[in-house]
Amino acid sequence: MTASSSVHELTTLLSALRRARLPSPGSARVAAQLHARLLVSGGAHPHPVLLTQLVSLYAAAGRLAAALRAFRAHLPSANLRTYAVLVSALARPDPGLAFSLFSSCSRRGFRPGPHAISAVLAACAGLPPLCGLQVHACAAKVVPPGDVFVCTGLVDAYAKGGDMASSRKVFDEMPSRGLASWNALVVGYARNEMFLDALRVFRELAAQDREVPLDQVSVSSVLSACTSAGAVDFGRQVHACVAKVGLELSTVCVSNALLDMYTRCGCSREALALFDALDCSCRDVVTWNIIIRGCIHNSQFKDACVQFRSMVRNGILPDDVSFGTALHASACLPAWALGASIHASVVKTGFLDSHGLASSLITMYSRCGCLDDARRAFEGAEDHLCVMSWTAMITALQQHGHGAQATDMFETMLEKGIPPDHITFVSVLSACSHGGLVEQGRKYFNLMTQVHKIIPWSEHYACMVDMFGRAGLLGEAKQFIDQMPVKPDASVLGALLAACMNCRDLEMGKDVAKKLFEIEPDNPGNYVLLANIYASHGRLEDAKEVRRWMICQQLRKEEGCSLVNKESEAG
Repeated sequence: MTASSSVHELTTLLSALRRARLPSPGSARVAAQLHARLLVSGGAHPHPVLLTQLVSLYAAAGRLAAALRAFRAHLPSANLRTYAVLVSALARPDPGLAFSLFSSCSRRGFRPGPHAISAVLAACAGLPPLCGLQVHACAAKVVPPGDVFVCTGLVDAYAKGGDMASSRKVFDEMPSRGLASWNALVVGYARNEMFLDALRVFRELAAQDREVPLDQVSVSSVLSACTSAGAVDFGRQVHACVAKVGLELSTVCVSNALLDMYTRCGCSREALALFDALDCSCRDVVTWNIIIRGCIHNSQFKDACVQFRSMVRNGILPDDVSFGTALHASACLPAWALGASIHASVVKTGFLDSHGLASSLITMYSRCGCLDDARRAFEGAEDHLCVMSWTAMITALQQHGHGAQATDMFETMLEKGIPPDHITFVSVLSACSHGGLVEQGRKYFNLMTQVHKIIPWSEHYACMVDMFGRAGLLGEAKQFIDQMPVKPDASVLGALLAACMNCRDLEMGKDVAKKLFEIEPDNPGNYVLLANIYASHGRLEDAKEVRRWMICQQLRKEEGCSLVNKESEAG
């Protein structure tokens, strides 16, 4: 057999193996065997085509380290195509190495072509902007002007780097544009939260009519932008467009994007109509998750539980998002029996190691009034705990009136080296407020701002003011507000008004109430507090005047109520 026939035979075999798309272990094993044969037949300098095919086969099997070893062992045989294949394989997992290989390709005297430049542009998204500029400069020298693939890569690279002005400039200068070019621009605007620009570009794309047909990428991206911008009317127009081209019910990602837009924009009727029109084969777990979350968004917690059960009956295996939303609905009903059955399913399906689910279980049991079950859920997932689970347990203890236990758990969390977040500090400061733990509250607020360098939210300030007010330290509460680096909002002033009520300070109460009436004139709670402060000082006429003003403003404080849940009717 001649050398040329051997090369042809191996090249044909390697190409066939790549097209066969064998499972990774089998493909890697075959690649290693062929690599050995290359060493036997070609020595240290195999034919460049064979080396390229071998590197490609290793990369396709996910054996990037083996691909790199083969490449470096036979570097003299590498050609431009070999570099391009390896750069493309490394672009996402190791963009720095991909860029370095591209640079070494140029240093070896190879003139990069469109394929190599397109490959390295995919790596530029994970690198400093200067890298993209360098590749752009290189492309301007060696690639024919207006090359669709390279220009599309540049549009995408600039967009992923956050430079939408340059992305648009490259796009506008393209003499011809394919659908991928339009998609790169639409997706870029959506990812950079320039939602209205994304809608405008999609309108331009839709005007191309049959020249550039819509696909699931362009439609899904613009629907995501519609959702974020709250542009439901534009979304309805997109819906009409996709219905014309048959993407509405036949493509799962498009129907899911439509459902997501309608549910998030509060159009529950349209969402349910679309959901009912979908064939069962077009409903995946994401579809069901969207519809369940939509029910929760509209406070239809019982319907959310019904949909969850329907999903299971239809043979769709829930994922961690499904379980999390169902547990949230169970907590809001509250429905202990349903939540416990979901807990059992979580254990059976192996999702207990999900950090989000552990915290959802704790919250569900806590809201159902079962603190012991919440503790067991916390302890049962202890090997997998993160800050969310600790925060959920601290919140549960705080809400059940165990302030000291909540602070003890917070201290244990710190000892274990788990860094608290904003919500953790809201819970622990609230525990200090309701438990009268003023000194600990001061300590934790300073810990948050000075040690963990967390910038306080208004909730943190409100907790501190509430803590001082409950302890009768009205002057300290007022001083704390005066020293705040930001203007106090309604939650902080509301806490101060409650402190004035607790400390029976009429003059300060009137001043604070006046500010609150300007900030949130429709909140009846502020008027009731002021009326109660007047009444506590025996100024009943003034209290009646405040309540008459509430009637004139058609404001009414919601009455308190108790909830009795029948488990048999919960789902």
